[in-house]
Amino acid sequence: MTEYRIPYLAAARFGGADAGAFLQSQLSADVLALRAGDTTFACYCTPKGKVLGLVLVERGDDDYRVAARDTLLPGILQRLQMYVLRSQVTIEPAPDLAVVGSAGPVYAVRGSGETPAAADIDAWRATELRAGVAWLDEASRESFIPQMLGFDTLGAVSFQKGCYPGQEIVARARYLGKVKRKPVIAELDGVHALENGGKLRLRRGDDWSDAVLVDHAGDGERTVLFTVAPAEPAAASETVAAPE
Repeated sequence: MTEYRIPYLAAARFGGADAGAFLQSQLSADVLALRAGDTTFACYCTPKGKVLGLVLVERGDDDYRVAARDTLLPGILQRLQMYVLRSQVTIEPAPDLAVVGSAGPVYAVRGSGETPAAADIDAWRATELRAGVAWLDEASRESFIPQMLGFDTLGAVSFQKGCYPGQEIVARARYLGKVKRKPVIAELDGVHALENGGKLRLRRGDDWSDAVLVDHAGDGERTVLFTVAPAEPAAASETVAAPE
C-alpha cells in the first residue's frame, strides 16, 4: 500500500513513566488501550468541550507520538505543558518524524525522510474531508464539540474512559441527545476560494439551512466542503449556495 507524507501535519514525542497516564487525562480517546504500533484519533478540548485540535496518537515502544495540524501543534503542546506539574512526562517537538497516509485514509508516524510527499496534496485533502477527517485550523478551532464535527465516529472519543477537559459536557451532549448540529460534506463543481470559518447556505433537498465552513479542498475538478450544519433536515444530497 502506497504511503505519502502529509506536509501540513507535525509531530511531537511524549516520554517518561507517566506519559500514557498524562495523555489519558488530557485527550478524549482511550490512550491507555493502545499497544505498541497502534494509533487512534483523539480530541484535545477546552473545559467547555470545544475542540482545540484533532490529534493522532501513536504508541511507540517507550513513548507516544502525537501529531496535529502544524499551525496548531505548538499551541497544543504549550497548553499541555502547563498541566504536567509533577508528572514524569517530557514533551518535545519531533521534526524528525512525519505523519504518513495511505488509502482509507489510514495514518502512521514514520521518520520524516522515509516517505515522499503526495504528488497532489489538495486531492489528498479532499479525500480526507470526504472521509470526515478535518484537522481544523485557527479559523475553526475552539468552535465545536467533538460530535458536531463527527469526531466521535472517527473513534476520537471514548465515552467509557475517565475524565479529561470538557468530558462532562461531551458526555452530556451524547446521553441527553442535545447535539443539534452535525458535519455535512458537500461538493461544488470547479475550484473555489472560500474562507474557513465563514458562513454558507446549504440546500438539502427542498430545504435551506445555515452552515459554517470548517475546511475545504479541491481535487482539480470539484471542491469538497466540510461544514457544520443543523442536524435536521437530513436529506441525502446537499448542494451549496454562495457564502453569505
